[in-house]
Amino acid sequence: MVEVSTQPKREEATLWFGGDVHLGASARGGMEGIASILGGAAGVVNLEGPLAEGAGGARIEGARVWLANPVDTPSWLRAAGIVAVSVANNHAADGGPAGRARTISGLREAGVAPVGGTAGSARLDIRGTVVTLLAHEVEEPGLAEVLAAELRAGEGTPRVVALHVSGARSYLPSPALQAAVAAAVAGGADVVVAHGTHVIGPVERRDGAVIAWGLGNLLFDCVCTAEAEALVLRVTLGPEGPGVAEIVPVTAGLGGAGVTPARDAAGVYDLLDAIGSAPLTRLGDRAWF
Repeated sequence: MVEVSTQPKREEATLWFGGDVHLGASARGGMEGIASILGGAAGVVNLEGPLAEGAGGARIEGARVWLANPVDTPSWLRAAGIVAVSVANNHAADGGPAGRARTISGLREAGVAPVGGTAGSARLDIRGTVVTLLAHEVEEPGLAEVLAAELRAGEGTPRVVALHVSGARSYLPSPALQAAVAAAVAGGADVVVAHGTHVIGPVERRDGAVIAWGLGNLLFDCVCTAEAEALVLRVTLGPEGPGVAEIVPVTAGLGGAGVTPARDAAGVYDLLDAIGSAPLTRLGDRAWF
């Protein structure tokens, strides 16, 4: 477990959550276009692929995709305001055990908390509020029991669960994701976010928890995905649990391009309505639920 501190101290923490990130060979610095949207909040994303010596990139062999990120990826992530990344995903082991260990140690050295898999959970000190962060694959055996134990260990702090889904692209959650989210909420999670299928999903509140069923890509340098619709979730967490939850549509940075505000935010909100999101309160290109 690693602890990351961002000061000064306050009674509430604001975090933003993005989806799938793979810097590959050319995506460094791709977050500048949405820095003003994020407003200094602490970021959490899903990092696809281990750190590897060299420029990084993707290798495609038939139906199998191998991903690798440059060794300086953690410093770029930290400079973008990202304080934690999930490494519980289907590409975490693409570099073998050595690549996994290199990734975890490199992230920690840069002040970015790795979460999930052999990295375990993380406790983040965000402006004086300690947040417990968990990350898992939804197909992990015995996931409900593991989540229950980890969420109990995090009692007394806001608790966030990041879930990775490997499978067909769909706007609607798979049965495995539905079961994992239900287990997380039953265990007391305050925020649950899902990623991995590269497409967006509904957002809702359930039993006090904020749920984003699919955040899509955020920054991905690989011809293996062309899904550009993406969401950033901003949530304020305090002693009473989640407060304001804001959803911001963005256009994912693909193929070396940077992340930018969505060109048609209203259209994305219409899509979220159509696939069963909670009612959204809209104000221009921003919305709350």
